[in-house]
Amino acid sequence: MTDERKALLKEAYQFGYFVGFRGHSEWAEWVRQKREELYQRAEELGIYELVKDAYRKGKELGKREKEEKLYEGLVARVEKEEEPRVRKISPHRVEAKLPEETPSKIERDYVEFLQSTKLTMPPELLDSLKHLEPPKMLRLGE
Repeated sequence: MTDERKALLKEAYQFGYFVGFRGHSEWAEWVRQKREELYQRAEELGIYELVKDAYRKGKELGKREKEEKLYEGLVARVEKEEEPRVRKISPHRVEAKLPEETPSKIERDYVEFLQSTKLTMPPELLDSLKHLEPPKMLRLGE
């Protein structure tokens, strides 16, 4: 049972990190559905607040790391001191449409993201599960 709880905590943390790092809106339908699914499973296991906290912490860390990577990229670009580029101006303006991401594309992106990054959960999230288990002396008959 605790393995299922740990897996759910980890999934909530990773999903929060993904949402924060990629900057997806919390109100996007697929994000809302996935988050509600996680919360529903958490309620069934009795760890709703822990899962909610894991999602929030993952999201905050994802946002922070995205900002750090953007900042590092900007600093590296300034340090290069490249020659200024001359931009060619086209006489005709062409409007490009970005392809809309379908949920299946976003879900594939999420799975690829998880496979390409190694996320480790903060220890305090895993330690909080210990308080949910009955003491060893009450489990002697097992």
